[in-house]
Amino acid sequence: MNVAANSKEFWRARLVLPNYEIREAARYAHVHSTTVSRWHKNTTLGAKEPGTKLSYMQLIELAVAASCKEAGMKLTDIRAARAYFAGAFKTDYPFATLDLATDGVDLAVKAGAELLIGNRGGQLAWKRIIGQRFKEFDYEGGIAARWRVGGANCPVVIDPKIEFGAPTIGGIPTWALKGRWDAGEAISDIADDFNLEEREVVKGLAFEGVDVTSEQRKAWSH
Repeated sequence: MNVAANSKEFWRARLVLPNYEIREAARYAHVHSTTVSRWHKNTTLGAKEPGTKLSYMQLIELAVAASCKEAGMKLTDIRAARAYFAGAFKTDYPFATLDLATDGVDLAVKAGAELLIGNRGGQLAWKRIIGQRFKEFDYEGGIAARWRVGGANCPVVIDPKIEFGAPTIGGIPTWALKGRWDAGEAISDIADDFNLEEREVVKGLAFEGVDVTSEQRKAWSH
């Protein structure tokens, strides 16, 4: 039995397993939970019923769609681009498997030296295409295997191979850092226990909605 091969297959199978609550996914993508439902309404990804969870691949697709919408793209154009890419590249999750970029008007995929505009039926793009969120994805084996969910320069990542896809820093779930902080432990102690730098702990807490400086000021005022 090839244990390495089986482990690899298990990891890939985990990519499509329901794992993220709608509200949780919405928080990571910085959109309202109703936006998640609207996005899925006219796609083949499901997640239409209350309580339905998203897989890692669906989460990445949501992040891409949210980024395109924030950049100024119309939802109809985003859906049109997704439909074109899914058919042209024979993939169920084009937003999670293709190297994409947007300029806020069109959504393009890099195909060799060319850019194909999805919402224009594969029309070639010659102008410069930009997109900050796409810099947050680390591609591996043809998929967006890692999402720097806190931003391209933030140590918080979502990696389906680590802690079942929970947001982590240095392999430590950010919820664990918050739990220790809520218990009244100092940043330095948390950092020492988890073998992290203090700035990493602060970044992890910020991702969990904790403003360390503000909380410390409150404590000192009592």
